[in-house]
Amino acid sequence: MAEDGFEAAVRQFASFLKSRPEAFFLADQIQASLNEFVSQQEGLSSHSIRQLRRTFRGCPEAFIDGDSVYALLRPQMGRKKCVVLTAESRQLDQILRGDYLRAKDAFRQGHPMARRKGLVIDFRPFFRDFPKIREAAEMGSGISLLNRHLSAQLYQNPERFRRLLHDYLRHRELSGRPILTNGHLSTPEILLRELSQVRSLLSDYPSETPYAELEHELRTHGFEPGWGNTVGRISQNLKRLSQVMDSSDPGRFEALLGNLPVISRVLMVSPHGWFAQDDVLGKPDTGGQVTYVLDQARAMEQAMRKHLRESGLDIDPSVIILTRLIPDAEGTTCDLEREKVHGTENSWIIRTPFHDEHGEVIPHWISRFHIWPYLETFAIHARQQVVNEMLGKPDLIIGHYSDGNLVAHLLAEELDVTHCACVHALEKTKYLLSDLHWDEMERDYRFSLQFSADLIAYNSADFIVSSSRREVGGTEDEQGMIEAYDMYSMPGLYRVQSGLDPNLARHNIVPPGANEDHFFPYEEHARRVPAVTQGLLQRFFQSEPNEHCLGTLTAPERPMIFAMARMDRIKNLSGLVQLYANSESLRERANLLLISSLFDPSQSEDQEEITEVRRIHQLIEEHGLSGQIRWGAARLDKVETGEIYRLVAERRGVFAQPALMETFGLTVVEAMACGLPVVVTCFGGPSEIVIDGESGLIRNPNDHSAFAGALEEIISDEEVWNRFSVAGIERVKTAFTWKNHAHTLLQLANIYDYWNHVDLMNRSALDRYLHTLYHAVFRPRTQEMLRESA
Repeated sequence: MAEDGFEAAVRQFASFLKSRPEAFFLADQIQASLNEFVSQQEGLSSHSIRQLRRTFRGCPEAFIDGDSVYALLRPQMGRKKCVVLTAESRQLDQILRGDYLRAKDAFRQGHPMARRKGLVIDFRPFFRDFPKIREAAEMGSGISLLNRHLSAQLYQNPERFRRLLHDYLRHRELSGRPILTNGHLSTPEILLRELSQVRSLLSDYPSETPYAELEHELRTHGFEPGWGNTVGRISQNLKRLSQVMDSSDPGRFEALLGNLPVISRVLMVSPHGWFAQDDVLGKPDTGGQVTYVLDQARAMEQAMRKHLRESGLDIDPSVIILTRLIPDAEGTTCDLEREKVHGTENSWIIRTPFHDEHGEVIPHWISRFHIWPYLETFAIHARQQVVNEMLGKPDLIIGHYSDGNLVAHLLAEELDVTHCACVHALEKTKYLLSDLHWDEMERDYRFSLQFSADLIAYNSADFIVSSSRREVGGTEDEQGMIEAYDMYSMPGLYRVQSGLDPNLARHNIVPPGANEDHFFPYEEHARRVPAVTQGLLQRFFQSEPNEHCLGTLTAPERPMIFAMARMDRIKNLSGLVQLYANSESLRERANLLLISSLFDPSQSEDQEEITEVRRIHQLIEEHGLSGQIRWGAARLDKVETGEIYRLVAERRGVFAQPALMETFGLTVVEAMACGLPVVVTCFGGPSEIVIDGESGLIRNPNDHSAFAGALEEIISDEEVWNRFSVAGIERVKTAFTWKNHAHTLLQLANIYDYWNHVDLMNRSALDRYLHTLYHAVFRPRTQEMLRESA
């Protein structure tokens, strides 16, 4: 049989890969190799080239083992296909996930070791009946799929659906008191009968009539507080209930469940880093996540307070942020057991210390890579502290980051509470080949514990919230963070045949926002504080070099290219300095302003920070950037941060976000809210915040010429600058507010709480599997870590 053009092209491309010096290829290497192959190979038809590019589009990895080429293809976002091309085969043959992972282990360890049986992790059986998306465009919109599924249940078996909903309403309590319905409504039939009578009764009253005037009569009919504070709101919610009992419309079901007042106490968990409200930003492991959690807490309290009031419930909502107490607090408030959150009525930071294996309190800060052995006892000590503070168990637990979600999992299971997992950063996508070469990185990063905790915590969570679509399923060209945990191997430890499935209806995109009190347009002069403005001008623009600021600007009137981030390699501040240094025209038009945690390597013990700081110093010296760069070491509060954006905007500058990977990019939202145009990385969340060419520009930070050109385009064209400034402000107002975030999160929690009640999947079997993984892998490795460090 003659070989068609595409099959020949595949075999030729495989031969091309075999001719390369490397044997393992990541996504960018595959695409670069494919481009080079196409440019060199003569005789390829345009049809074969298109098929070849389509086949390997988004392919995250490929490797060569002997005469065979293995590849992990992505037919679409969130889907994977394992293939191999052997010396004898004429085409790419699909193989099982287990066979692919075994071959990958053999590449790393050799065939004798790879043939040995080991631990295989597969979560697919436990989510077999859980709704899954079919269209890539719906990825991250789990709630919509869930509501359609629930509506289909109603349509197929309305009697069963009514029984489930009736039972759910009967058992609702809030802060120890019954809400919604009472024992009088003992059957669905009685509920429907009384519902009809009460709706008729309400029609005789003006819509603004307060609930108190009808409270006794409503309770007589079986309806407790919670349906509304006025006749108008009660009527609207009872109409929704009546419609849902008779109709399969998913929108009505979502409107009913999402509007029920079933949450008044929220626990947030964020143990790592230095968690406080002042003087901590820029310290190790401490950055935007602190701002995120604090703003989320404020927004959640406000949303709950409004919702409870409008529901007719006189209940004071509370939010607790559980974090770690650090006795050696270095001048921060991290040694305080209890601290009120600024700008709230009843939100608190509660701190519990870490304890060592002897039960002694650990006084000093510990890196996020090394806190794993202390989290279980942390959860045990925190449990009673939280219950005492809240005068009962929370209604919802929100975990932040891998460590926070592991603790949230332990607490949610113990307290039988809905667990929302907030994804911020999953380390697997930040550190290349951290799964395949985990053992070589274990002492520094403890990826065996990190990834095991992710598998346990995120599979246990009732629902998962991400800030951007790229965090879940990525794009057609790049897999997302969650998707990267779907299938991988850690040779010698375990093989994950199905870890985190991005297609499950558990994933929802709920972006955060910018705090409107601090991040507002630069032209709103009446809201700005002159003393803050003058202080920042003197500190970062006018003063001579000092211990807090490096560099003097020869032409301070030029626009500023501004970047602000921690000194992590992934934030790529050194890359920004490099591309600025290489662009003569950009250096002629603009100065460079950096604000980071430090610029003196002697002030850090973190090797990654030290390396990045030294690299920037080296670039300044090599390229003669003195007079063009101002580099401040500062931990700005929110008032100062908002004002620094506005100061750069007044000087017609631009905000640069050049990260090699950014999960969301809250600084981008904040800069846009202040009217400062932005140029952002194409890797991660910023590319979903910015509409390219409308509210900013998106470029690849590895393409220095393109990124520098985008910066220059904005600062050199007044019309472009004005257009991006105005459009950025409007983009934030419509898509990125904490008010919308909190409202959506409460709606999600309500609906997934109902899912818990219905118990769609075999939860008890999943829990046993998670316990096995925890006790057989995670806990023993924490003990081994402690022995190593002893």
